[in-house]
Amino acid sequence: MLIESIFTPSEAAAFVQLPTKRVYKELEFKVLAPVSPPANIPFAALIYLQALKDVNFEFSVENRAILYQRLVEALGLSLPSLGIGNYFELKLNLIKTELSELITRFEAWKKQLISDPNIMGGETVFSGSRLTVRHVGAMVSQGEQVSIIREDYPYLSDEDIEFAHIYFKAYPNVGRPKKHEVPD
Repeated sequence: MLIESIFTPSEAAAFVQLPTKRVYKELEFKVLAPVSPPANIPFAALIYLQALKDVNFEFSVENRAILYQRLVEALGLSLPSLGIGNYFELKLNLIKTELSELITRFEAWKKQLISDPNIMGGETVFSGSRLTVRHVGAMVSQGEQVSIIREDYPYLSDEDIEFAHIYFKAYPNVGRPKKHEVPD
């Protein structure tokens, strides 16, 4: 069950469509309670981050920490919503359902991808092609229109394009580029 899952800050940022820097900021200010290993965060934090993004209002660090603690408590009690003040209500079940469905669909989609050292140096590609997932995700991140991507790669579904963008953000390249061996 996703409620027990943990995510990296990059995965969390990708799923809720926030800058990764914002997730790290919540960890740095100790608003979120990370789990082992230290940088991983629980599913409850994704619900909090989604709510924070949707509210689009800047709370103080202290108030964000209180909000997160109340949210965790409400989830622990399986409350469908969390009232904040007189007029503000977070629909926890709705956020939890939407995120769970997105992550479940994304994980199923990832199973179709191919990562073979003999194809594009091991970079993850769409099945039956040499098109890297990272390339499509980068195109979306750089603001390319979906219609243009679909025109260039008609075999991609809308879900492929949406999830390539999430994949690109969730699993950034780290370290030096891979060396490509030149045949003798």
